[in-house]
Amino acid sequence: MYRGKHEARRSGKTARKGRLTAMIVSVVLILALAIGGTIAWMSTKTDSVVNTFNPSQVTCRVEEEFNGETKTNVNVTNTGDISAFIRVKLVSYRTNEAGQHIGGVAEAPTVNFGYYWTYFDGYYYYTKPVAPGATPAANLAEAIELVKDYADADGGHQSIDVIAEAIQAGPEAAVQAAWGNNFSIKANGELSVTSGN
Repeated sequence: MYRGKHEARRSGKTARKGRLTAMIVSVVLILALAIGGTIAWMSTKTDSVVNTFNPSQVTCRVEEEFNGETKTNVNVTNTGDISAFIRVKLVSYRTNEAGQHIGGVAEAPTVNFGYYWTYFDGYYYYTKPVAPGATPAANLAEAIELVKDYADADGGHQSIDVIAEAIQAGPEAAVQAAWGNNFSIKANGELSVTSGN
């Protein structure tokens, strides 16, 4: 029996299958190397970058002189590191000889406030931005006289706390978020207060 042709065909198919298998293995190997290299390249770790952003500090300090009966030169210093708007509230109450709080009404006196100060809803506002380390050009009050002795049944002496707050002088949205929608900032950078909403 003659088998020459049949065996020749068979060995050609085997050779083609071997080449096809080698090509598939080569393609798979190339793809594996390409994908692995890409993943390795994408996951390469870089050095950390240190964040050098420092948030601003908005703080203030009340300045006043007190001789036991009169507060004088009442003002506020911007102790922060950014320009700020300042507001002040005067809180009045009665105290006894020991300095303890007692009952009775102790209304805060009306203050003849300085230039660029305005009164709104229980607070005195300085309408110009105050630079870091500076105080408003005009005192809130040159002098606030305290009641030395109340003549009513509650008695006692008047005490007044000067409570100050500061907020960065922009953007307007920050001022409104802290102090309400009655405030806006004019084109010249000054604070504007309106009584209506």
